[in-house]
Amino acid sequence: MRDWPARLAAACDHSHVGDLAERDARRGAPAAMLKHAAVLIGIRDTPEPTIILTQRSTALRHHPGQISFPGGRIEAFDASPQDAACREAFEEIGLARQAIDILGELPDYTTVTGFSIRPVVARVAAEAVIAADGVEASQLIELPLARALYGPAYRFQRIERNGQTYRIYSIDHAGHHVWGATASMLVTLARASAALEARSFTIATEAEIG
Repeated sequence: MRDWPARLAAACDHSHVGDLAERDARRGAPAAMLKHAAVLIGIRDTPEPTIILTQRSTALRHHPGQISFPGGRIEAFDASPQDAACREAFEEIGLARQAIDILGELPDYTTVTGFSIRPVVARVAAEAVIAADGVEASQLIELPLARALYGPAYRFQRIERNGQTYRIYSIDHAGHHVWGATASMLVTLARASAALEARSFTIATEAEIG
């Protein structure tokens, strides 16, 4: 995994090709009504690299208690989605901008709650000091990159609601359940990485639920 920064930078470029990203633009609010946000898929550059996740405070209005990437709305004063993702990461976990090396971006992910999320993939210096702010993020969770790129680690479900079919991905680690938009963005990155190397990417379990 020593070459992972170059590998994932190339995967970000590759993720925008064809149907690889499995974008779901047909669902949720109309494009003109979407609220734009950005998240940081920050990968700590340690001997066994890990993806930095947070557990959201149960007091938050949107997705309380869920596991997510640091991130939030793109504000008018943000110069770009990358700036928004880095700003939010500093606010939520104290991650300094100088510890972040942007590798690329994944395609926007549209949620059923009306958000268009831009995932920003980055290398985070191993020595970076981070901690949950206790307001938006209640705790930090680090998911091994090797597990996040491994297809059989994920589960896949389809659910039918209001006449529409939705894909729900999930992955578990150390007692934590990562699902929904966060897991879907991880799948996009993992699938792009596998395709770049001409490897197959297969989700282990497919369960149909009503």
